[in-house]
Amino acid sequence: MKALPFPCIRPAQDRVLEALPAMGSILSGNDALRGALADGLMLKDPGAAYYVYECSGEPGRVTGVVAICPTSVLADGKGDASADVAAAARAIAELKVQPRPVSLAYEASPVMDIILGAAKEGASLYAVTDPAGITHRAWEVKREDAVGAIRAMLDQAPEPALTDDPAYAAALTGASQLLADEARAAGTYTGKEPFNFTVAVLFPAAQVSGAAPQVPTGLLTHQVARF
Repeated sequence: MKALPFPCIRPAQDRVLEALPAMGSILSGNDALRGALADGLMLKDPGAAYYVYECSGEPGRVTGVVAICPTSVLADGKGDASADVAAAARAIAELKVQPRPVSLAYEASPVMDIILGAAKEGASLYAVTDPAGITHRAWEVKREDAVGAIRAMLDQAPEPALTDDPAYAAALTGASQLLADEARAAGTYTGKEPFNFTVAVLFPAAQVSGAAPQVPTGLLTHQVARF
């Protein structure tokens, strides 16, 4: 499958406990998000990276890798045309940022487990515990050899399966289509735009059953268009 590193918009490391409770306001619109970036509450990484995400609590611990994938991975979410989904799609298209990764399951290899385990030996960007007692940790992977190793493993993996709320996947698909329609109308569409990719957290299929864990809203986001 195709799963690439990306430049993330995320909370400042030393202000994450201030930022996460305020995400409803921060991600309410472009002006609020720009204000948070100007204030330093949020930041945009200057270069592309993968992120290792770990969720721990009941019933256990699961580790995934966060990357951007072609929106075709959201195929299972195309069928929902409800008013709520359409409104969510418009909100994402207007914000121009995907607020959280969609959760997917993929066939991980033992080699990938070793690579991600090595990444987790370094200092994490975040380690926050939510009100439900779930601890969320994230590590940035930007060293060239480590990025190359993760990409090589993901290139060999079959296409992932959606394990998230289908309505969220449908909203992401709808937002991508809205932005593509705007670009086509303006005569600027190339097919390589960021909105043709969705940020996803890829969990080993053997470690998740039913609904997979979700990365907290705003912790690791993907800018899909300029604002």
